[in-house]
Amino acid sequence: MLGLKVNEDSRTIKDEFVDVTLNELSDAYKFVSTLDAKTKRYLINQTDAEINENKLFEFKLKWIALFSDITVDELRLIPTTEGNSLNISVDWLYNHCEKFLHQPEAYLELKEFDHKNTTYNLIEPIRTISGATLLFGNANYRQFMLGSQLTNMVSDQKDEKSIESLKQLFALLYTDGYDSSEDIVKRAETFGEVNALYGWSAYFFFVQLVEKYKDYFLLSTTKNPPTRIAKQLAKQQLKTLLLKTSFGKSLLSKLPKREFSILKT
Repeated sequence: MLGLKVNEDSRTIKDEFVDVTLNELSDAYKFVSTLDAKTKRYLINQTDAEINENKLFEFKLKWIALFSDITVDELRLIPTTEGNSLNISVDWLYNHCEKFLHQPEAYLELKEFDHKNTTYNLIEPIRTISGATLLFGNANYRQFMLGSQLTNMVSDQKDEKSIESLKQLFALLYTDGYDSSEDIVKRAETFGEVNALYGWSAYFFFVQLVEKYKDYFLLSTTKNPPTRIAKQLAKQQLKTLLLKTSFGKSLLSKLPKREFSILKT
């Protein structure tokens, strides 16, 4: 977040994803969704198509106002370009918050985080091979939601609904220990106040995870799987056989529980 002076008054503008909540992004995308198709396409896809300069200027004013405590009326009094006595301009301000039109270029490997005196942890099974049951096994609430959130994410057409999907995915991937359907819905609402970098990190992690699962199952079904995959398949087959007998179940219960991490494939 940047501090600056506007007509001798102290003001701030948000310029990093950690400064912005998911709800604030949702409001911003709602505004973008009201634009005409040509302007929206120009802003999101950075096309070379000509655009009405007045429309673009009005968009910049409103976009800056969404991410700062400077009003649109005050922004109209600020020069458009740099090289003025204020040492800031509309273009300079816009360049600092234009990034919120797009997904962040980097993300965090977020295993846990704190929000409003509560610690949320990444659900353990999702990182291990047992997550296959979660993602590809019998249909259940969590499996259905995890699968649908990824496919419903809106990455190119900015819409407030995309943030709602992001919040739900975020609430499914991180837990405070309470995971009924009602708890997850309530958590999704709470996560609207979490910073956008954490929310997008959850999305990027899930994208990476699904790709890892694809790679794992593809390699598992090849004629000559890599040694690491072959060893894991042999262990899984042995575990399946042991679970069919009382002796085997007893033996498994006494062995150290070391889960194969899908992220290491």
